[in-house]
Amino acid sequence: MKIQIKNAHLITMDDGKIIENGCLCIENEKISYVGDQALPDEDFDRTINARGAIVMPGLVNAHTHTPMTLFRGYADDMTLNDWLFNRIFPAEDKLDTEAVYWGSLLACAEMIKSGTTLFADMYFMSESTIRAVLESGINANIARCVTGTNNDYKDRLYEAEVLYSEYDGANAGAVKIDFSAHAVYTCSKEALKAVAESAAKHNAAIHIHLSETMKENRDCYSQYGKSPTEVFRDMGIFNCPTNAAHCVFLSENDMEILAENNVGVSHNPISNLKLASGVANVNEMLAKNILIGVGTDGTASNNSLDIFAEMKTSAILQKGIRLDPTLIPARKALEMATATGAEILGRGAERGQLKKGMRADVIILERNAPNLIPVHNPESTVVYSANGANVQTTIINGKIVMENRELLTIDMDRVASGVKDAVKRMGI
Repeated sequence: MKIQIKNAHLITMDDGKIIENGCLCIENEKISYVGDQALPDEDFDRTINARGAIVMPGLVNAHTHTPMTLFRGYADDMTLNDWLFNRIFPAEDKLDTEAVYWGSLLACAEMIKSGTTLFADMYFMSESTIRAVLESGINANIARCVTGTNNDYKDRLYEAEVLYSEYDGANAGAVKIDFSAHAVYTCSKEALKAVAESAAKHNAAIHIHLSETMKENRDCYSQYGKSPTEVFRDMGIFNCPTNAAHCVFLSENDMEILAENNVGVSHNPISNLKLASGVANVNEMLAKNILIGVGTDGTASNNSLDIFAEMKTSAILQKGIRLDPTLIPARKALEMATATGAEILGRGAERGQLKKGMRADVIILERNAPNLIPVHNPESTVVYSANGANVQTTIINGKIVMENRELLTIDMDRVASGVKDAVKRMGI
């Protein structure tokens, strides 16, 4: 299908280029033109007149757990340890494949409606999440999370290997399979090493939780005499491209290790604040040229999958705690949520920018939304003023999956019914 979007305020994320009255053309799944010259409407199957609306790359959620939409509001106002071990893990034991499917499909709907076109997921029963991803048309890096301190990790790692062999590259590359070791406190050294070896064997990336809380660090030093970062390094995790979520409590040495090993960081400010885990030293990591994307974490600890909220929080949080309003300017926050996020997920060559030859993951914001008028600086408008409800149209891989706020690939009545039945069946 050939689509033209004209009269657009284009934020390209291509070397900071902004085109005030621009045109973007899509042919099949890729962007074929970005510039200031509109082409004849008859050359296209569909022409969208943006009428001055902001048009930008789809957002990237670099860390989440999609099925946890089922636990939205189920365990609020608790410490991470209490939240995880006394509420979430027991509830997850009740999950079945249908529940994971409905929770994942609900998450896909929420992300599409709030402008996310690519996400990184870490969970289990991942075939059900992939089913939801394929139905919705969204892009995803899916990782079957491995945990285990004894031999129980082996079955989970085998599931991850099967997942990779069956689904990596599915739907013309929309699905990418990663490997995952949950964390140092849920995995033995043997399990970590096995995950690293398996990922390396398949030339795959790894998705982990790293130094999310002070307790995690203290317990790791008590058990191993090393930081979680040092343990992951020593077990070979960083020999593969790695997406490390949270990274709240990193030492100077930890940051040096991440920089030396090109580890990408998923910053999850709202989840970290809600669980009172702390605030990541984003400015210091950026100074060491560590790539940082943004993620929501799961809705059990965030309650929302809105990357616009994460962008704004990422920017203003560093300003506030450091008493420096120049930190994390709007463009940097926007890069974290688009081009850099795509790079961390191994997709930087094809997504995250509006550029000829890139995959057509594009969102159009509402033209006359009161909170988006006037537009003095489009990047600032997006980061500090916009929210997920401002997304009018979402295009993924050249296909319109939402238009005028209407989902075209997901039936929300069906999803709402499926989620309610799943929650009732689980007894939560």
